[in-house]
Amino acid sequence: MRKIVITALLCLMTSVTLLSQVKDTIPGSPLTDHGSRLSHFTLAFGAGWSHYFANMDLVPARNVQKDFIGTSFRFMWEPEYRLSLGLETGFYRIFRVDSTLTAEYSMKSRMNVVPLFLVIRMRIVDNFYLSIAPGLALQYTKITGIGPEITSHQFSMANFEATASYFYPISKLFLAGGEARLMYFGKTDDLMMSFNAVFAVKL
Repeated sequence: MRKIVITALLCLMTSVTLLSQVKDTIPGSPLTDHGSRLSHFTLAFGAGWSHYFANMDLVPARNVQKDFIGTSFRFMWEPEYRLSLGLETGFYRIFRVDSTLTAEYSMKSRMNVVPLFLVIRMRIVDNFYLSIAPGLALQYTKITGIGPEITSHQFSMANFEATASYFYPISKLFLAGGEARLMYFGKTDDLMMSFNAVFAVKL
């Protein structure tokens, strides 16, 4: 079911972006003398709540936490068209497990992810954007409490992100807004959702 939803989103965004290569002439936009938007770069930082949807039940534990604060960093090239391109990374904790094995021993497990996405974003109306982003992800785990500390990492090659963003210009250079994103990690066939407050600056 998840793969069907993701495929449908990809097809929808692809069909819409084919219509996006038209010069932007929305009233109120920063325009050049020729009536098109000024080309510029944007650097954005976001932070907010994230929730992990596991594909299978995590190991039995009294305390499994899947809600955390995640961060995102995005660099975008925004030409005079509705369609813009960029790179995105960030840091998200996937889950934390605290297990009591015996009266004397306990186990703590942490799993984090650092994605690297190629972002394809389209401005739908002034200040509102939709984007899709395929890419890579580094997932790493740390386990403590049973003997020596255990760390491991794995690369997920087939990942996907869909994002809806709203940015309000607070000056000529600075913007503030919010983003809702859904990320899919192919290695574990899991989903993560996040809502971030975002601050951006035009370069």
